[in-house]
Amino acid sequence: MRTRLRNQGVYSLSAVDLFASAMGAFIIITIILMPDYQKDVRLEGHLRYLEALAGRTDARLDESQLGQERLTMAFGAAQARAQELEAEQAIISSALATRAAQLAAATRQPPTIAPEVPEQTSEENQQLVTFRFLGLKTDQTRFLLMLDMNKYLAEHRELVVRSVTRALDSLQPGMEFALLGFQQLDSGPAYYRWPENGDLAQFNTRNRRQALDFTATLAQRFDGGSPMLGAFREAFSSDADAVILFSDGLPNPQFNDDLPPRSLAQTISVANSGNVEIHAVTVGDYFKYQGTVAFMETLARANSGGFLALSQ
Repeated sequence: MRTRLRNQGVYSLSAVDLFASAMGAFIIITIILMPDYQKDVRLEGHLRYLEALAGRTDARLDESQLGQERLTMAFGAAQARAQELEAEQAIISSALATRAAQLAAATRQPPTIAPEVPEQTSEENQQLVTFRFLGLKTDQTRFLLMLDMNKYLAEHRELVVRSVTRALDSLQPGMEFALLGFQQLDSGPAYYRWPENGDLAQFNTRNRRQALDFTATLAQRFDGGSPMLGAFREAFSSDADAVILFSDGLPNPQFNDDLPPRSLAQTISVANSGNVEIHAVTVGDYFKYQGTVAFMETLARANSGGFLALSQ
């Protein structure tokens, strides 16, 4: 009689042999494929390293570009500050010179009476005449009269016209002049010129009459703001050697590169590369607003000009 235990033993040995053969096949396949697996692992590691290196390179490039932009901005700011300091120095030097002249005048001895000089001929007088207008004085002979046409001057239009008329009446034959009106409208800055081509005209009766008619026309168009900076850029492109500005002295920073009055005066002075004289005539209720007189006086002093204020 056969026992079950013996049959089970034979089946177990067969199974062990099968499993051993499978394990051997698995080991052989693993050994064969091992080099390819190692290559894949190394390649993946290299790719990760290259990606990390590329990321660090991009970051350094971004930092370099940002640093370059910051350096450029800093350099531009330094140049602008240097120009502001130059204008500030000119303003301070002008103020010091004015104070020194006042001190010298106070301590100066009364002048001796000079002997009378024979009167010169009219032609000689025309060559030596100095332009004077309500205390303003200059030796220049080519003038640009700038008329601020902002809306706050509308109530002073008669005073403006009268002041421009007195300036024109002070001109002499042989001098040249032109007019420039300016204002800021919703459509942008507007400039009005006489003569229309922007040139200077010889002073004579006919041109004086046309200039007065032009001024009367401008006096009916007061509106908007005051683009002072743009107007002076237009003025500096002319052939005039002296500018006479008629304004209330209240330029809105919104229309002047957001510059406050003192910085605006400095910027205009820096832009005045041709050393054009700037004479400032403040018109209207200048005593009502703080800084009105300061802006106009600073602008005139920094540009070798005179200052005066007129009210109704």
